[in-house]
Amino acid sequence: MKVRVSAVYEKSGEILCMRYIYGGKEVFSLPGGGVDKDLPLQEVLAKEWKEELGIKVDVGDVILIGEAPAGKQYPRTLHIVFEVTEIHGIPKVQPEATHSLDVVWVPIKKLSDLPLYPDVGKQLYACFTEEPRHTLTFISNCMERGYW
Repeated sequence: MKVRVSAVYEKSGEILCMRYIYGGKEVFSLPGGGVDKDLPLQEVLAKEWKEELGIKVDVGDVILIGEAPAGKQYPRTLHIVFEVTEIHGIPKVQPEATHSLDVVWVPIKKLSDLPLYPDVGKQLYACFTEEPRHTLTFISNCMERGYW
């Protein structure tokens, strides 16, 4: 199973997304990428945001976890969506690192109908509009005291 990490940064009722054109259709993506090496997930996420958007980020807790079944072109994938609590710099597409056309700020109220990768727009909308807001604590080392 492939693992992909991505993150959501919300500011003033909008979230930061990357815009693509696939098959002639406009598609949006949460910035992130696949976990290919034996690196901590938050480190992979920070590296992806730096490479693709040219910014440093402070990664918070997990917002969503979802599984995508295998398709014709893609293996079964576990998507882990974190929250970015702070960005340092101005996000700008780095063309040498991504095929994204642009960085866009998408209003939270439009998330339910947005063609978003991963397809978690409805869940993100609920996350940002329901009270109390829920996150999952990310444990970076759940074997801290050793192996039993």
